[in-house]
Amino acid sequence: MVQHNKDTILGKIIYLTETLEGSKLEEDALNTTNKELTEICEYLETDEISAIFFSVIFVLQNQRSNSVSLHDIAEFLDYSFLHILEYRKNISILEENGLIEMKDRRNVSSHPENNGYNICGTVINNVIDNEAIMKLEKGEDTTERILGEIQELQNYYMEDDLNFYEYNRQLLVMEKNYENNSVIANAVKSFPQDPDSRGLLYFFCNTLINGEEPKEPKLKYTYYETYAYSLINPSKRNLRKKKLSMQRDDVLLKNNFIKAVYINTDDYARGRKAFLKTFRLTENGIKKLFGSEAKFYLEEKNKETDLDKTIAALSMISDIYESPNLVKSNKCSLIKKEEEEHQEIAFFKNIFNAVKKADYRYFLYDCVNDFLNGSGSNLCRTLNDLYGHDDRYFSELCLFLDEKHPFITQGYLEIEKNDVVEQTCIIVGDKIIDLLYGNNADLYKKNSTAKNVILPEKMKEKTLFYSEEVQKQIDMLTESFNQKNLEAMQSRLEQKALPKGIAVLLYGAPGTGKTETVYQLAKKTNRKIMHVDIAESKSMWFGESEKRIKRIFSDYIRLCKECKRHKENTPILLFNEADALISKRKDVDFGNCAQTENAIQNILLEELEKLEGILIATTNLCENMDGAFERRFLFKIKYEKPGLAARTNIWLSKMPELENHYAESLARLFDFSGGEIDNIVRKCQMNEIIKGVQPSYDELVEMCNTERLESRQNHRMGFCCS
Repeated sequence: MVQHNKDTILGKIIYLTETLEGSKLEEDALNTTNKELTEICEYLETDEISAIFFSVIFVLQNQRSNSVSLHDIAEFLDYSFLHILEYRKNISILEENGLIEMKDRRNVSSHPENNGYNICGTVINNVIDNEAIMKLEKGEDTTERILGEIQELQNYYMEDDLNFYEYNRQLLVMEKNYENNSVIANAVKSFPQDPDSRGLLYFFCNTLINGEEPKEPKLKYTYYETYAYSLINPSKRNLRKKKLSMQRDDVLLKNNFIKAVYINTDDYARGRKAFLKTFRLTENGIKKLFGSEAKFYLEEKNKETDLDKTIAALSMISDIYESPNLVKSNKCSLIKKEEEEHQEIAFFKNIFNAVKKADYRYFLYDCVNDFLNGSGSNLCRTLNDLYGHDDRYFSELCLFLDEKHPFITQGYLEIEKNDVVEQTCIIVGDKIIDLLYGNNADLYKKNSTAKNVILPEKMKEKTLFYSEEVQKQIDMLTESFNQKNLEAMQSRLEQKALPKGIAVLLYGAPGTGKTETVYQLAKKTNRKIMHVDIAESKSMWFGESEKRIKRIFSDYIRLCKECKRHKENTPILLFNEADALISKRKDVDFGNCAQTENAIQNILLEELEKLEGILIATTNLCENMDGAFERRFLFKIKYEKPGLAARTNIWLSKMPELENHYAESLARLFDFSGGEIDNIVRKCQMNEIIKGVQPSYDELVEMCNTERLESRQNHRMGFCCS
């Protein structure tokens, strides 16, 4: 038989356990090991029973490589298990001193009979190496440690390792053990007969300390529901959840201990952005529970701004609005209650004063909440959430589709139509964004530097040649467009009750520089241009063209406001090739097309009257212009084909390498416009790239001869009969 070295602590433990195995802890066995047991007690700094339990756990753990339960200890000693249970406090001593730890929590309680225990690896190494075990001072019973212990208990319960009654009993034991702690004492004092409320308060104390929920929340529909609900007595859970989440009259809410909050997540559920629906301690709740320690938890980060409060309130309202389990009357009463609770917030105060119809406000709140969640609102679904499919649903739907709804006409909302009505969306307008974000609203508005807005720095500077008469008018426009002069002129016009907008018509032959004039005016006076493609404003769907024209002007107004906020010069609205828009109105007998075009012209005339900025229209045809438009344009500049001198200068400016007499010869031979000369110059550049040399004068003449279609020889197409 191998002899153990009883001079080491490991040898003493082995001798002790071999002697006591199956001994029933009888006196003879204890007397035999008295010396070793005493030395083990001194090594561990524990009593005899604790030292015996430690030694048995040490041996069994190393023999089996798994945790050891009280049943295992009783079996090893051949001792009555019921008698072993009398010494559970000795297990507690070992745990508190960090000598063992509970591993197997199949039936979690303070010291259940079938829990498994392990000795930590460093302690095993200390024993084997015959080294002293490093003793650590027992931690103080701080609030955070006590609440952390309660959090651990609540997590076991929420993971179904404990039934509700066992969880409740253990919570009561903890409250008794830590009754001197301020949070425990204040919670018990506030809700002496309500352990559910106390459990919820401990949960939210931990969310405050940890900065997040102790467990991953449960996903439900389009939001994550707080796990705190599962801490409520199952027989009362549904009723209390309703009082907390829907009715907002739970005892914790009414006594201002907690407040409902919604936190955005990065997840989506059912095609909508999901958010976390939970609660937080109020400032009042923190003070009442933490007492003198409250100052440590009332940090600046916990103080909400008006925007934070608005976002949270809108989320709560939207949750009620979209609930499939509530009828309209219940929805409206609950939303009204939420609205009244948040009347001190500027956003709700402004909406309440501006929108008198309650159901309109509720509809608007849901749309704004969708915007805050990063999406538009489906028009049909949002109406259906409030009205179902009754007559009111269809009447409101028609108002939106016809763009006659007050929210559309007053700028609160905008509609994004789809050929499929069910896919039509509603988005918030600038008025709502201003109410939400105030001075920071620009960050959330549509970007005006879209493809149809041209920045002055993107325009290339060019030299244009005009006739003497046209040059005088262009010079006058350039002076008028100086921002100081423009503002002074508009102020004078406004004082005299005259339209303050500046409308300019550039008309004449194609290729004479009308459009380029606008670019150069904008470049010289540092203005953006909102360029309108007339073809895009004409829709194949009846009624859409009128709405697109209206949208053009609303977008221009938005751009003007944005430029003003950024202290930029008033932008130019350019209607290029506007022949179709300003032609004489047609007889309505010609059908729907004529009616639509007349309607567009009426809108344009109306907008010209209200214009406060700069509008420039270009057209090749003025003979067919409606007289009403002629009166609306303050400046009307006619462009004619350049004369001989102007054409010569254009040739020289485009082709500096050309000799003067050749330039004059080309100008004399061909009465080209500037645009046509540009085409010849482009062909010359291509010729030089391909052949490596500049074209000769004769080649230039040949290019000019082929520039115009009418100059080419006519060819008959088809069959010829002799």
